[in-house]
Amino acid sequence: MNVLIVDDEEDIGVMLTRFLNREGIDTIYADRISKAAEIISDQQFDFYLLDLHLPDGTGFDLIPAIRNQQGNPRIIVISAYDGIAETERANELSVDRFIRKPFTRKEVLQTISDLS
Repeated sequence: MNVLIVDDEEDIGVMLTRFLNREGIDTIYADRISKAAEIISDQQFDFYLLDLHLPDGTGFDLIPAIRNQQGNPRIIVISAYDGIAETERANELSVDRFIRKPFTRKEVLQTISDLS
């Protein structure tokens, strides 16, 4: 199983990477939409953990590229921005799950397990 984490908060990206790796899940971390788009163009992932508000766009901007991949990638939005507009947009884009920040490790692992 592999995961792409896209979050501009380095401490969150590093923490997610470390604990997912300890669970045997391969991860790559990107802190910008542009960097994530390059990674997506070369590699497919089973799961995408996307923050919404990034310096060069939103996690929603990556979803069309993710959905164009083969297979059935799972998209999990992890964000402190969880208002009505964000939730509606997530539903429109068929996001698999929305996790609010702050989150627990258990919550992330349970979500991945549920969607596997």
